Amino acid sequence: MGPVSCLSSAKPGGEGQVPLTFCFLVCENFFPEFEAAVQRQEMRDAEVRRFPSHCCSAPVHWSELAGILEEISADVVVILGSYCLRDLKEPPEDVLSDPARCRIRQEKQCHYMLLNPTLVDTLQGNGTYLLSPGWLRRWKKHLKAWGFDRITASDFFGASLRKLLLLDTGTDQEARQHLAEFGDFLDLPVETLPIGTEFLGLALAKIKADYQNQELTRQKEEIARQAAESAMTLDLIRLVTRAKSEPELVAAILELLTMLFDPQKIYFIPVNKTEVHFDQAPGLTAEEQVQVRQFYSRQERHVLLSGEQGSFMFRIGGREEPHAVLLIARVASPQYIHQYINTALAVSEVCALSVQHVQVLKELFTASRLAGKAEVATEVLHNVGNTLNSISVSSEHIRETVEQSGSTTLPEIIRLIQEHEHDRENFCLHDSRAKMLPSYFAKLSEKLAEEREFLLAETSRQLHHIRRIAEIIRSQQETVKHTRFTEQFNLSSLLEESLEFFQEVLDRQEITVERH
Repeated sequence: MGPVSCLSSAKPGGEGQVPLTFCFLVCENFFPEFEAAVQRQEMRDAEVRRFPSHCCSAPVHWSELAGILEEISADVVVILGSYCLRDLKEPPEDVLSDPARCRIRQEKQCHYMLLNPTLVDTLQGNGTYLLSPGWLRRWKKHLKAWGFDRITASDFFGASLRKLLLLDTGTDQEARQHLAEFGDFLDLPVETLPIGTEFLGLALAKIKADYQNQELTRQKEEIARQAAESAMTLDLIRLVTRAKSEPELVAAILELLTMLFDPQKIYFIPVNKTEVHFDQAPGLTAEEQVQVRQFYSRQERHVLLSGEQGSFMFRIGGREEPHAVLLIARVASPQYIHQYINTALAVSEVCALSVQHVQVLKELFTASRLAGKAEVATEVLHNVGNTLNSISVSSEHIRETVEQSGSTTLPEIIRLIQEHEHDRENFCLHDSRAKMLPSYFAKLSEKLAEEREFLLAETSRQLHHIRRIAEIIRSQQETVKHTRFTEQFNLSSLLEESLEFFQEVLDRQEITVERH
C-alpha cells in the first residue's frame, strides 16, 4: 500500500481543537487528490488513508478494511468510493472494534468525486472515456487483469469510444505521459481537462460539516437528556427539603417514576439487610415475590424480568444500607427499556439519599424538640437551597448556549451549496461566496469547539453541586447520629410560656387550665 499520509493525529478535547477528528479512507487511485484537497482546505483535524484498488477484482469487504481501520484513531472514518463499495453494508461488530464511527459514502461512479456529476455524464454521453491520474499510472496492470492484449483492448474500447480524456488534478506530473502511452496503445485520440482539486475540497468540507452538524445535534440531544436527568434529580432533591415522613417520600418517588415510565404497575418494596417487607407492597403476585426475593439476594443493581416485556427491577441503597426494591412492570414504550433502566439507575442514588434524609430529618426534629435546636436542620436546608440556586444558574447558562449555538447558520450555507449543485464548478471558481466557505467552516469549527467545552464544563459544574448536596446531608447525618443534647431549665417557667403562647386557642375552645 505504500506510506500513509497523516495530516493530523490530534484528538478532540485539547486546546483550539474542533469537536471531531476525521479520516477519509479512499481507493489508492484517488489518494493523491484527497490528500491535496484536505491540505488545500487546511483541514488540520483530518487525515487521509488508502485501501488497494478494486477496479479489477471483487469489491471491498470489511475483513480487508479491518486492519486499516484499527490503525486509525479518528472519531469519524468516512469510506468513499463507487462500485468497489457495493458489498459494504452496516459495519459488523464481530470484525470491527468500533463500527459506530464508520460512514460509507458510495457514489454512482468514481469521477463524481472529482467533477460535477452533470458534466461527467455529459462527457461520457459523448463517447469520452474519463481517466484519473491514479488509474492511468496503473493502466497496464488494469488491462492485464481484465485479460486484454493490444488488439482486444483496441477493439473493446474503440467500439464505443471517440477519445480518452484525462481529468488532470495536478497531483501527478507524469499523468500526461501515461495518457499518451495509453492512447497509443488503444489507437484513440487523447485530451486533457485541468480540473484541480477545488471541487473535491469543497465536497469534503461539506461532508465534514454534515457530520459535525450531526454530532452537534447528538451533543444537543445528549445535553437535553442530561438536563432532563438533572431536572429529575432536582425534583428528587426537592423531596429532601419537603418530605417529612417515609410514606410521603415513597408516594413522591412513585409519582415521579410513574411520570417517567408510564408503567402498568409499580411497586415500592422496603427491604433491610435480612428481610423483604412484602406486607408493605400489597398487590404483588406470588411469582413476582419470588422474582423480587431472588433479585435482592443476588445483590444486583437492576435486572430485566423474563416473560414480562418492558419490565425491570432496580434497588435503592447499597449492601450495607439497603432501603427498597422498585418493580416497574410493562412500561408504555418497551423499545426504550435500556434508556429507562439508565434513567432509573441515575436517580436511584438520589432516591437513597432522600430516604436517608427523611430518617435523618426525623431524628433532627426529635432532637430539636427535646433540645430546642431546630436551627441545625434549618442550616442544612439553607445550604442545600444555596447549592440548588447554583445548579439553576448553570442550567440557564446551558439553555442560553444551546439557543445561541453557532450552528444556526449551517442550514443557509448548505442550502446555498445545494442551490448550485448543478453548477458547482462555476460556483466554486467564480462566486465570491464560495470562496468564503472554507474560512466560514474553519470559524464554525472553532465556535463549535468552544460551545462543546463550555457545555461540558457546565454539566461538570452541575454534577459537582449535586455531589456537594449529598456531602452536606451525609455530613449532617453523621453529626446527628453521634450527638446527644442535654440542657437544664425551669419546668414551671417553660409551661407558663407555652400556655401563654396558646392562650388564644384555649380561650376560643373554652378550655380551662388548672395549675397544681
